[in-house]
Amino acid sequence: MKKLIYIAIILLGFNSCKAQDNKKMDEKIIIPEVTKEFEVFNIEKFNKEKINGQIIINDENKYTIFIDYSNGYNKSTYIKNSNFYIVKNFYLNGKIEIKGLRFNNGSEYGIWYEFNEKGKLIKETNTDIGYDFGWDKIMQYCDNNSITLEKGYPKQGGIKTEIYKNDDGGNKVWEISYYDYKKEQYLGITLDGKTGKLLKEQVLEFEGN
Repeated sequence: MKKLIYIAIILLGFNSCKAQDNKKMDEKIIIPEVTKEFEVFNIEKFNKEKINGQIIINDENKYTIFIDYSNGYNKSTYIKNSNFYIVKNFYLNGKIEIKGLRFNNGSEYGIWYEFNEKGKLIKETNTDIGYDFGWDKIMQYCDNNSITLEKGYPKQGGIKTEIYKNDDGGNKVWEISYYDYKKEQYLGITLDGKTGKLLKEQVLEFEGN
């Protein structure tokens, strides 16, 4: 009986450590909230305050950029402790066109919402469908393999880790490019989108910016 109790205590301790590790990883992944609510871009305010076609607001927790372009307006919000940022595009009339989340240097995350020019929600697209090996597991993979992930507004210059979803012959895959400091190489790897299996690894040529 004592032996069984001892084994049970060990198992409980192991599960507790595992839960703590998962909790630590969860705490690192901050996902900004994007709702399906209708929004309007304040064109009048933007035109009054813009400098060189943009407005930048840099506060304690986020970095927001407002810009205009040929088809309308854009608002991008970078959360300083998150690997993801909020993208919102607006029509020329100021009404919301599309919004969702993107990885700071990479693909879309989760559900994206599209609206018509009258402001009606017309489409919801789950960009993560088919990726059983999802963003949480990808980021855990990066953490386990010492792959640096940038948070907040991307810094100028240097090699940044990029993570993109792709279709390889009908199969969903992840493509990660990053700098391996131990090998002193710029690497590109491809992982299976369902299992996370490493499919390909190659040395890349870095083009500086």
